[in-house]
Amino acid sequence: MIAPYWHEETTIQEIHTAFRQGQLTSQKLVMYYLERIALYDQDGPSINAVLDINPDAIAIAKGLDVQYAQSGLVGPLHGIPVLLKDNIQTGDALSTSAGAYALKDWKADEDAALVKKLRSAGAVILGKANMTELAHRIGREGMPNSFSSRGGLVLNPYGPHEFDVGGSSSGSAAAIASNFAAVSIGTETSGSLVNPATRNSLVTIKPTFGLVSREGVIPLSYSQDVAGPLARTVEDAAILLDVIAGRCERDHTTHGIPSHTSNYCDHLNVDGLARKRIGVYRGKVPDDQVEHVDQHRFEAAIDVLRKQEVEVIEDITIPDVEKEIPSLLRYEIKHSLNTFFKRAKPSTGYANFDEFLTTYFQHARLQPYGFDSFISGTDRKEELANSEWIMQKLLNQGLHDEHAIENVMKNHALDAIVFPSAAGFAVAARAGLPSISVPAGYKANGQPFGITFTGPMFEERTLIELAFSYEHATQHRKKPK
Repeated sequence: MIAPYWHEETTIQEIHTAFRQGQLTSQKLVMYYLERIALYDQDGPSINAVLDINPDAIAIAKGLDVQYAQSGLVGPLHGIPVLLKDNIQTGDALSTSAGAYALKDWKADEDAALVKKLRSAGAVILGKANMTELAHRIGREGMPNSFSSRGGLVLNPYGPHEFDVGGSSSGSAAAIASNFAAVSIGTETSGSLVNPATRNSLVTIKPTFGLVSREGVIPLSYSQDVAGPLARTVEDAAILLDVIAGRCERDHTTHGIPSHTSNYCDHLNVDGLARKRIGVYRGKVPDDQVEHVDQHRFEAAIDVLRKQEVEVIEDITIPDVEKEIPSLLRYEIKHSLNTFFKRAKPSTGYANFDEFLTTYFQHARLQPYGFDSFISGTDRKEELANSEWIMQKLLNQGLHDEHAIENVMKNHALDAIVFPSAAGFAVAARAGLPSISVPAGYKANGQPFGITFTGPMFEERTLIELAFSYEHATQHRKKPK
């Protein structure tokens, strides 16, 4: 095995320091990660996080090494290998299938907007990560979070046969926890970043809806989809967010980004928790989150906040966390995929959702858990001008309700609310609010536990201050054995 002089979980800044000292090149780094993928993803424990490798990755890295020798770093991600969730388009040799066997051969003719930003910053696109098919559990109850008909099941490196890896950015998370790349990009509609982050002892930033362009991402819900970083440190996540955030001419939801939303790395403050007002969520934990919560470690995390001069506001409850609120997905999946098929270049070979669904019946043997949830989208109109969707959309915003998450933060003058694990992911996603998850220890059985800070719209900089300060004070993360 290639034995690097550096430790396995090297950060972006440490990699760049090694470049400057002549101890490392991007080409060697890419080869190192490829070897780890061969040994541990496709062999050994067979984590199965990486779906496809970019055949040009080594050549691209070599070219970046030449550029570095001539003129230094081209950007903040110079020579850094990055994995992309398989619903993010690349205009290269990699296919983009969103985990669907039916799209396994489709190759986009253009990079997604965020991928263009990554390449401009000097990143090496190492490959595509496996994911939950079409970014949600399309089958019946009991379907694992991390299964796709194209890639199979992703395992959790902390307990491949014991712990749930989380979804739908399952491969994007498991790959970084396993040290198969420096960082990755995942996407979230409702919990698909914060769930796998907390279950793989990682940091993620789920951005405010509209902070990162959706252009070139196969959609699940245009109302909630957003891409974000998965990393082993808050600093790496902030560097990645600085690169991918920003206005996109072809995504109008990004046109309202405030001017202060930039330079996130300027908010890596070890005293970032001091004098902040943070509410502690004490309400009911959703049933699907209970096994991932460690109340003892959550209380220990709150004690850390107090020691860092945080003004802790106890007993914050948000009734929407406990409500069984229907997801917009059942209304939007048909509309979202029809929009994708119409815009896809080159054509995917499917004119619309109905044609695409036909292939699921034709290849039903590839779906051991069925695709009942996917079929449920067939009884919805493609057009969203219907009373059910409109009323659900208004309910999701929650501004009419004094107990809605945004109003709770406003009424208590909070900088953020802290949740155990990803307990508040659904209400944050529905309201389009930003969250940041950070490792907070391990349960007695070795299962990772994390906490999640959720804040007001476009206040990622505050969340980064909180998470960086907490990370610095605790240093909880340990690599999987």
